[in-house]
Amino acid sequence: MVNYIAEILALIAFILYVASFQFKKKSTVLRLNIAANSFYALEYLMLNAYAGVNNSIFGIARSTIFSICHRKKVKFPLYGVFIFISLVVIFGIMTYTDIFSIIPVVISIGFFLALYVDNMKLYRICAAIASCLWIIYNYKVGVIFGVVDAVVELISSCVSIYRFDIRKKKLKQYGYWKFYR
Repeated sequence: MVNYIAEILALIAFILYVASFQFKKKSTVLRLNIAANSFYALEYLMLNAYAGVNNSIFGIARSTIFSICHRKKVKFPLYGVFIFISLVVIFGIMTYTDIFSIIPVVISIGFFLALYVDNMKLYRICAAIASCLWIIYNYKVGVIFGVVDAVVELISSCVSIYRFDIRKKKLKQYGYWKFYR
């Protein structure tokens, strides 16, 4: 029964997370990420996958911090970056079980740095890489829907990279951009 509930939570998180890639506004992306990570945290908690729980909690914190900074139009302080990364590493060490438990730590740090430099293109690329890593982690912890989820997230992030980065560049290159807007 616990696995079924976890799969339902994963489905809700998945829908929210995949939807987040299809928005251009950073504030919308961050709000959807907060909601998605909340459901992911519950899912991993039910499965006793504590490295995944940590990653999700840090995902909530990360998106909340950057949402507040974005709204107030301030830059998150550099010392805060070091504190956040240090906490991610410390909690990663505390929940270390095997080599696979390092994956959520790497993903959390990557997303944090992508949001810190305030580059949504880098964020989308990070999301594609993270999806590949989640495929491995979810397979290892036995979340079958999580594997499917990560594959669809990979596709969604690649679509968003095409829509917002590649296609836009091509339109500008050929002079169609002024008609496209």
